[in-house]
Amino acid sequence: MGLLYKPDCPWSDEKGFIEKFDWYAYKSMHTEDKRMMIGNKPVVLYYNPDGMEPTQNMCDGKYYTSKKKFRNTTKAYGCIEVGNETATLLKPRKPIKLDKRQRKEDIKRAIWELKNGRDIKTEVKEAVSKT
Repeated sequence: MGLLYKPDCPWSDEKGFIEKFDWYAYKSMHTEDKRMMIGNKPVVLYYNPDGMEPTQNMCDGKYYTSKKKFRNTTKAYGCIEVGNETATLLKPRKPIKLDKRQRKEDIKRAIWELKNGRDIKTEVKEAVSKT
């Protein structure tokens, strides 16, 4: 954040100073855009285009280049869109405190159970069939 002395700029304050970012934004505006101002602030027009890279919809397997058609198809199949937010991925996980004694006992118990006839495959199949 730095200030520039540009008294001729309509965005500058009463002393003639303007922030660098605002100055470069003003300089990059076309003449017709500079006319669209309310007071000393520009009227900003945002346009979010409908186009996108070809993306496969998981509902019907087709590829879409229109966001609207993609969303309409998703809704028609009764599904919802899930964004690509990474907030949960960026959160640091709490480290799991490992207890050496407990780990050794768990490993010894597992080895003992396998040697003495515990059939894990059958137990897993039974557990899956119950659900």
